[in-house]
Amino acid sequence: MRYIVVALAVFMFFGCSTSKMVNQWKDPATETFLANKVLVVGMTADKEIRRAFETELSQELEKNDVVAVRSIDFFESSFSNAKQSETDLNTVEQELLEKGFDAILLSKITGQYSKVTVVQAYRSFAKPYQSFRDYYYSNQHIYQKEQLESYKVYTSETSLFCICPGKERELLWRGQIEITAPNTSKKGISDFVKTLTAALKEKQILISLK
Repeated sequence: MRYIVVALAVFMFFGCSTSKMVNQWKDPATETFLANKVLVVGMTADKEIRRAFETELSQELEKNDVVAVRSIDFFESSFSNAKQSETDLNTVEQELLEKGFDAILLSKITGQYSKVTVVQAYRSFAKPYQSFRDYYYSNQHIYQKEQLESYKVYTSETSLFCICPGKERELLWRGQIEITAPNTSKKGISDFVKTLTAALKEKQILISLK
């Protein structure tokens, strides 16, 4: 029975979502915030990843009755390809206001680190008839200081800013999500978006509780 439990734990570890919310902050003065129109920004130099991310997140927000626009459709390529001055950003903000936007949602990868997986420990534990020779042979890498199995974890930050009159550039919510390196970028983006939208719904930021 214990080996079934161990196997189930391994399955859950690799079969669950690749992302999780690790920290979030909400403006204490803002009980709820439902934007009329939000600009979705994926801050990355990789245009394909940016397009895929902004598309997935915009579609998920639309499913929750939020009018969302991808920044890749709104900005000219010259905007993201070059540094912008304070004056440039003021101009962009005014343009957003004129076109009915009252919020900007920005996401970026902030770093990465490695974690050692416990799968090897589970594999060894689940062999009840292992001999001394087998056990020593499978663990001799410890003497050689070989690297254990590991996987990458990426850290990300998503911030929601209000650009509505009277609250220009005010931070309403910020969340930090960890993303365990998925098998594909599509799965990673999908899991990230689900984690993000669930947190926004819980805090009643952008997405209302129905």
